[in-house]
This record gives sequence, structure tokens and C-alpha cells, in this order.
Amino acid sequence: MAITVTAPEHPKPDPNLRLRKPPQPFTATDLDAMEDDGYRREVIEGRLIVTPSPIGEHQGAAYQLVLLLEHHRPAGFRVMIAPYDWRPASGDSLQPDLMVIREEGYNPKGFQLATPLLVVEILSPSTMIYDQTEKRRRYETLEVPSYWIVDPAAPSLIALQLQDGCYVEVAQVTGSETYEADLPYPVTVVPADLVR
Repeated sequence: MAITVTAPEHPKPDPNLRLRKPPQPFTATDLDAMEDDGYRREVIEGRLIVTPSPIGEHQGAAYQLVLLLEHHRPAGFRVMIAPYDWRPASGDSLQPDLMVIREEGYNPKGFQLATPLLVVEILSPSTMIYDQTEKRRRYETLEVPSYWIVDPAAPSLIALQLQDGCYVEVAQVTGSETYEADLPYPVTVVPADLVR
């Protein structure tokens, strides 16, 4: 006996419904007026970017990395974990998974104004491409000295450093390989240790 399956009919689009660009670019001030519903919201070059909460693998790697950076942190530095906004003068509002900042630049009011010394993005399925392209480009433009991209699934780490206004890959390590970081301060990172 043959079974015939037909595709469901899709509703026809409403001709009166139009997607429009906002009349003006989004700003960090717009974020302050929004309700907190558990989604991560960022403003990058006037665009509102909304992503879901990260998965457990992502959070586990973030936790291990915070412990590592805190353990080796010299006086005068602070390690911050999302959600904690960085609000540069450009009007953007960015939420790296982790940041290392100078103590004197710390803002106890809830967001960072000065440029971080290190930003870290930990890849998850919903943000992977975005972290490797858009955010990389934006951090480079905003002159963040060091950017790490951590993939807990591999596990791996790519370290980028700003040289003459452009990011240059200074390390790519996987598994039990080690990265001897010098920026923002000396620390040894082993990707496999971030997912144990």
C-alpha cells in the first residue's frame, strides 16, 4: 500500500506586513529600556543582536577559564564574565564571554567603558560563525589587544593579537597542546583542561 504525503500549505504572506529597518540605529541606551528575558542582547554598529543563553559545555569551559585566569592574575587586573557589557564610545554594547580589564578601568555600575586587554568568546552552535567573523572584525576595529576563540567541542583555542591595527594569529592549539600566553599576563592554557 502506497502512502502519499503532501507538504502542508504555507500561509500566504500578509501584503500589509513589511519588515523595516529601524528609523535610527540601536544604541546601548535602547538595551537599558528592554526587559531582561534571559537572552543575550548586544548592539554592534547600530544592529541589535539577540542570542539564546549558552549551553552547558560552553558554561563549563567559561568556568574553567575564569578559574585559570584568576589563579594567575597579577594585581591591577580583573577577570569579568558575561553578562557584563563593554560599552565603547562607538555606542556599541558588547558582551564577550570573558574579559580581562585593568582594575582602574572597572566600573561597579555594571558595564565596562575602557577597552579590555583580552576578550574571549567560547563557541556554541548558535554563535560560532558570528564569533569567528562579525565579533572578530568588531574587536579588531575597536583595537582590543588580544582575542581568544575557544571551541569546547574540539577542544581548541585560537589566539589573536593586534599588530598594526590587524589581528594576527599567534597560536592555534588543540587537545593537550599548550598555549603560553603573554597577553594580558603570563598564563598557560591547555584546551583539554577547559572541558574536564
